[in-house]
Amino acid sequence: MQRQDKKTRLQVIRMIVSSQAIESQEELLVEMDKAGFPCTQTTLSRDLKQLRISKVRSRGGRNVYAMPREGQFQPVPTHEEIKKSRWSLGENGSLMVIHTPPGHASMVAYDLDALRSPLLLGTIAGDDTILVVLAPGADAAEARSLIKDTVPGLKSN
Repeated sequence: MQRQDKKTRLQVIRMIVSSQAIESQEELLVEMDKAGFPCTQTTLSRDLKQLRISKVRSRGGRNVYAMPREGQFQPVPTHEEIKKSRWSLGENGSLMVIHTPPGHASMVAYDLDALRSPLLLGTIAGDDTILVVLAPGADAAEARSLIKDTVPGLKSN
């Protein structure tokens, strides 16, 4: 087989890690071989370091490789987590509550805080729930629209 170029190999690693729960380099080497990109463990280790791919604890308790996302890592959800996923937004005056699948709340809260919007005073995140506090005098409809633009697929309760 013809030797594949590094750029393509890195793209294949990204694709595999972002679409499967891979627990070891050996498992990733097997998947790379199946995809037609055989490589050595040493090469794979260097590629993982270059891509800043790291191991994280999945919600199922397993350690899996994950792609970096703005300084945080997002593990690949299991099929049952995707099925149970519940993205919703409820509100009561100057407070809003966002429900996410387990493990997603802190990333969503981080994204909302990063907006530095004058509509949002701040967020508090748990594992699957976020409390959003609106700034004094903020228009709730405008804040709801901002949040829904930031979190696609969010449904209002």
